[in-house]
Amino acid sequence: MRIPHLSAGLVKEGQLTKRLQAWWQGYYFEAEPEPEPEVEAPKVSEDLDSGTLGRDSAAWSDPRVQVTEKVWGTGYMSPGGDVQVQDLIKPLGLDSSMMIVDIGAGLGGTTRALHGETGAWVSGFEVSPLLSDAAMELSRIAGLTRKATVETFETENLPLRENGYNAVFSKEALFTMDNKEAVFQSIYNCLRVDGQLLITDYLATKPEATGGTIDEWVEQEPIRPNLWSLEQTRSFIADLGFEVRITEDITPALRGQILRGLGAFTSELDPKVKKPRGWNPAILAEVEMWANRVKVLESGDVAAFRIYGRKFDPSLK
Repeated sequence: MRIPHLSAGLVKEGQLTKRLQAWWQGYYFEAEPEPEPEVEAPKVSEDLDSGTLGRDSAAWSDPRVQVTEKVWGTGYMSPGGDVQVQDLIKPLGLDSSMMIVDIGAGLGGTTRALHGETGAWVSGFEVSPLLSDAAMELSRIAGLTRKATVETFETENLPLRENGYNAVFSKEALFTMDNKEAVFQSIYNCLRVDGQLLITDYLATKPEATGGTIDEWVEQEPIRPNLWSLEQTRSFIADLGFEVRITEDITPALRGQILRGLGAFTSELDPKVKKPRGWNPAILAEVEMWANRVKVLESGDVAAFRIYGRKFDPSLK
C-alpha cells in the first residue's frame, strides 16, 4: 500500500459537498448492493483530529493517511477491518505456535488482527516506509512490538527466512506491486511444506488484463496497478508448487463493504464544521479512488478474488 502525495490545492467546503454528491449519485446508487453481513462503520461526527492524538510518526501529519484511517477504521486503509480478517482466516486453523507473514500490511491493522485472532507471531511487510513506521507505532501502542511487527520491504528483496513460516496472508495489496513474480517466489520459499497461502486481490476476469474499462481504471489509480488475470495468477503460483484449492469471486462482498464504509463517512460529514488543513482534497481523492474501483468492479472486467493454496512437498514436483 502506497499513499501518493496530495496536491497542495485547496477545495472549499461547498465545492467538496457538491463533488461528493456527484460522485455518490453517479457511481454508488445506480443499483442496490446485495445484503452482506454487517461491518461496523467508523463514526466521524466526533473531533476529526482525535484519531491522531498521542502519535508521533510522520504519517499522522499526512491528511490522506488521516482521512483513510478515519473512513476504514483505526489501522486500516481499505474496507473490511478486523471482522473480515477473522472470517477469512477462520478455516486455516492457525494457532499461537505458528508464524504468519502479512504482505502489504499498510498501517498494520491486518497484522494485529491476525495476531489477535490466532495468537501467532505475525511479521507484516509494507513497501511504504511512511506507513510501516506508523504501523509499528500502532503496534507499540497496542503492546505488540514483537508479536505484530511491520517493516519496509522492496518487492525484489522480501527478507523472509526460507521454510520459516506456516502461512502467508495478503489483502488487496499485490495488484499494486511491480514485481509480483519475485514476491510470489519469496512467499513460496518462506513457507514450510504444507504451509498455507491466502490472498485477496483485484484480478482481471479475462486472460488479457487490458481493455477499455481496465485501461481507464489503471490510468485513474493513484499508484498504477500491475494487474494480472485470475488465470495468470492461478497458473503462476501452481507452477511454483502450490496446490490451488480455492479461487472465489468475492466482488459482491467487497463492493458492499465499500458502499457502507463510504456511505457512513460521507453522510456524517458536516459542511458547517471546519475540517483539518488538507482534509478536503484528501477526502475527494479517497472517495474518487474508491468510486473508480466500484465502477471497474461493476464492469465485470475486474473482480476481487479470494485465492487459497497449500505448498506441497517440492520433492514431489
